[in-house]
Amino acid sequence: MPLALEAIGGIDRPHVPPSGDPALSTYKEWWHFNIIDDAAGLDVIVNLSLTGDIRTGDEGQANLIFLSLEADRGWRGGLDVFDGLSATVDERGVDLAVGQSSIRYSDGCYRLWLRSANGQLAADLRLVPATEPMLVWKDTPIGSGHINWMIVPYLSASGWVRIGERRVSMEGARAYHDHNWGHWRWGDNFGWDWGFCAAATELGGEPLSLVYDRTVDRRGARVAEHSLAVWRGEQLLRFFARQMIRVRHSGTYRGHVRRIPGVSDLMDPARVATIPARIDLTARFGEDLIEASYIPDAALQIAIPRETGFGLVELNETMGWLTLAGTLAGWPFNVTRRACFEFVG
Repeated sequence: MPLALEAIGGIDRPHVPPSGDPALSTYKEWWHFNIIDDAAGLDVIVNLSLTGDIRTGDEGQANLIFLSLEADRGWRGGLDVFDGLSATVDERGVDLAVGQSSIRYSDGCYRLWLRSANGQLAADLRLVPATEPMLVWKDTPIGSGHINWMIVPYLSASGWVRIGERRVSMEGARAYHDHNWGHWRWGDNFGWDWGFCAAATELGGEPLSLVYDRTVDRRGARVAEHSLAVWRGEQLLRFFARQMIRVRHSGTYRGHVRRIPGVSDLMDPARVATIPARIDLTARFGEDLIEASYIPDAALQIAIPRETGFGLVELNETMGWLTLAGTLAGWPFNVTRRACFEFVG
């Protein structure tokens, strides 16, 4: 196993601030996983997050988002909220638990044991990293705060997911993981587009995986970060920086958008208008060219109360189809593959 994969357990460790840290109230951290089982037509989203002072029962939270999506059955699952004392966190590595769910990394793989509070969803999954991670630890500014992240763009997922009374087994499903941490306030002047496609196609006999990032102000007028990272097999192949990328959003997604928690529909009943109907992207450097278009076919909004001002921050998770064409390192490609994009604003 390459050294970078062996080190994931340490790289992915929690970054809980010490007691007495003056910025403790703005602390946020999460471990996020997406799984796309093409054979079963099943998409799974898992996010375990920590917020504020988790050493107390009233000034910190530990939340679990656990969702499944099937074309003929729609979204299942939701958001389970716990106080900070409900979380078990080993700060030496990845060993986290909240409620009846836990996430661990050992022996070269992630183990996810998951159960929603209402018992509607459950899972036992093993995710094996197939690419080296990317670590961006430079306190990237967002609003009045900052954020850091680690990405594993492609993992192989096996195990089972129970949806109601049905149990779906998977073997070698495509998966993605990121870990974000830092200090910021929801409602500050920032937003982002974030997308991934794990093992989109093969390039010279190795899987091609992509991660897209565009961090902006709330109106999308000022760009703080804009990049497209591309892996071939285990290693990063190309990194396209902002001056190499052109992107265009078109239209507004008109499909049904489920909102969680459900009370957000009562607080703000307006139709969701912050999800584009299509994204077109071109990345070019020398002879390397990627032309991509993403069209969502399902969306869910996680409504987060603003910490500055009034109202809600809209965190929109979408699943859809990414079409890729171009040439990298002399290898041509043209493929359409299921992918995930997130829009925050």
